[in-house]
Amino acid sequence: MSFMVVNTGRVASQYFYINLNLQPNILMPSRYQFDYITKSFIKRRYHYPLNKLVKIKKNELSKRPGLCFGIVFHSARRNLVYPLNSQKNVDFLKILRDDLALNTIFFPVRDPNKVFKSEMNRQLARIVGDWSFPLGLNGWQKRWRLNQCEELKKQDLNHDGLAGFLPQKIDHKILKDTSKKFIINTAKIFSLYNLFDKIYDNVKVFEFEHLFNHPENIFKSMAEEKGFSFTDLSLINAKLNSLPNRFLLYNNFTLEVDSETQKCWNGMGISKKIKFGFKQKSALKRLLIDKQNPFVRSCRMKFEIPEVMSVCEDWGKYEQVGLVPERAMPMTYDAVNAKIAIGMHCDDVPIFTAHEIEDMIKTIHSVICPRFDKNFKILFDYYRNHVYLKKIPSGDLYNVFKKQNYQEFLDFDSILKSPEKILKLF
Repeated sequence: MSFMVVNTGRVASQYFYINLNLQPNILMPSRYQFDYITKSFIKRRYHYPLNKLVKIKKNELSKRPGLCFGIVFHSARRNLVYPLNSQKNVDFLKILRDDLALNTIFFPVRDPNKVFKSEMNRQLARIVGDWSFPLGLNGWQKRWRLNQCEELKKQDLNHDGLAGFLPQKIDHKILKDTSKKFIINTAKIFSLYNLFDKIYDNVKVFEFEHLFNHPENIFKSMAEEKGFSFTDLSLINAKLNSLPNRFLLYNNFTLEVDSETQKCWNGMGISKKIKFGFKQKSALKRLLIDKQNPFVRSCRMKFEIPEVMSVCEDWGKYEQVGLVPERAMPMTYDAVNAKIAIGMHCDDVPIFTAHEIEDMIKTIHSVICPRFDKNFKILFDYYRNHVYLKKIPSGDLYNVFKKQNYQEFLDFDSILKSPEKILKLF
């Protein structure tokens, strides 16, 4: 049988996805894959992605009958249509129930004020670039030509702040109307619960705050409810949705092998024969979808916690090709409080030799790591001091939110007081 964890509103869906996906007896699609399946089915009437997932599940379970199938529904509020009791939503969730043998829903909930503030901070982050480093800040780029990196080694990191890159202060009053409507209209917690409760026999509710103090208890209770084993505890105390982790997520980069670098590699004996293209996506697909020049060898890279990289495929599957020395990114290491690996996109790994990858890692250590680390510190202070709200601002937006949604949360109190509906904690 299968289960689903629903992101009911700023409840750290990535944290659930990574920790559950770490377990060897759980089969789970990436959050973004399932978001695509939902949007395709409900809003585009395109059923092939869901049918493909059903086939994958059946095939994997035939090979390993002891597997438990799980889903983390990341963008439930964005990809379901409103009103929530719409027939489109009902049809989709019934098909999930029947075709995936989905019978248990885990339903974490947060205090409405915390949902409001967290969602507002998310929308404010969207205004200033979704945690991405501004291009040019200490020479930061999204695409790095390897021959240019040789020149950058000689350049000082001159920027100590964001003057000329981002505004000093972000005012929540400048939020777009679409962002304001999303904050207000998607906090229908009781309506969302009713939607799932009418379709699924077993909807288990728990308060999100328990994860802060007793994360192991939550996961062990979920495992007991569904009959799987929760044995890998390596990341249950990691703050996978924290500000530092978001900087790792949203500042990936691409290395390009120019002709000068290729000649240099040939002369050093690193690269005698170019391994090009056959194991990557077709040239046309790389050009149209990935926006990459199909005639230039390039590789997509990212920094990430090693254990996360091994299981998280939301933004594509990456393979660890090296570690970042702590001395190369001391401020990032201190904030993340974990080892940091260098990952290369798995589609790109086959077109490079081990010696080529080793040389690129040296460039990352000497050129990209120091720039990442300094920008990390600048943006970390900026978001904490000038973007994120520390308390809920008074005004029309909050008043409208309360008017439209507080009855939803009050109605939901009766659910929280029903022992048979609450996830039993160890």
